[in-house]
Amino acid sequence: MLPVDDVVAMKIEADVPTKVIDSEQPIPDGYMGLDIGPKTVKLYATEIADACTIVWNGPMGVFETPTFATGTKSRASDRKE
Repeated sequence: MLPVDDVVAMKIEADVPTKVIDSEQPIPDGYMGLDIGPKTVKLYATEIADACTIVWNGPMGVFETPTFATGTKSRASDRKE
C-alpha cells in the first residue's frame, strides 16, 4: 500500500510550518515529503487491524524529528499481542 496523502515542509526541523498534500499532487518546489498524512494514518490502521503478518521496511517519515514522527509512532503502536 502506498500513502494517499503526505506531510511536507521546507526543512527537517521541529515546529516548522507543514502542509498536507494529496499523494497524486506534485510536492511543491522547495518542499520535501517528510511523513505520511492523516488519511494514510487511518487507512493503514484499518489494514493493520486485520493483518496476520506485517512486513515493515522502515519508518513512515523522519521520526527523529517530532513534527514528522506521527505516522511512524501511530503505526508502530497499532498491533499489540
